[in-house]
Amino acid sequence: LTKAAYKALQQDYFKREKDIDGIYGNDTEKLLLNAYYVKKYTKNFSLSEFRCKCGCYCTGYPVVLDVNLLKNLQSLRNEYGVINISSGMRCYQHNKNVGGASGSRHKTGKAADIYNTITQTLTGRKAVMSSWKQLPKQRYTYCNENGNYPNMGSAVHVDVK
Repeated sequence: LTKAAYKALQQDYFKREKDIDGIYGNDTEKLLLNAYYVKKYTKNFSLSEFRCKCGCYCTGYPVVLDVNLLKNLQSLRNEYGVINISSGMRCYQHNKNVGGASGSRHKTGKAADIYNTITQTLTGRKAVMSSWKQLPKQRYTYCNENGNYPNMGSAVHVDVK
């Protein structure tokens, strides 16, 4: 019954058929830890918002999300209302495909790219960045500003130590 339960869980969350084996391994542990952390440290984010968007290189949950990232994102959501995640966790291959830095914190569960209606303007992006800089354990934030990081569009990158 335990194996069947793990397999059902994996079918709900994992992308690749080869990862759906009913065995509690490293990938299933990461999935369960992420689910627990998102539920414990946020009020209204869902686990799927942070999923790697590669489509085929990983299970979708290649790393464990950092608790400080989750707490700080919830603080932004409390302040600004809806905060959408355009990029959360990334596996190595997806990070490479999207042109992410080799040391991208997305690959360690310590970064997210976020957007909402406020970030549609540079003034709004700067406000969100300013709010992020006031949060504990924050490390860095940037956005598309004056032609820098044009691939960010209207999103804001945030990460934690």
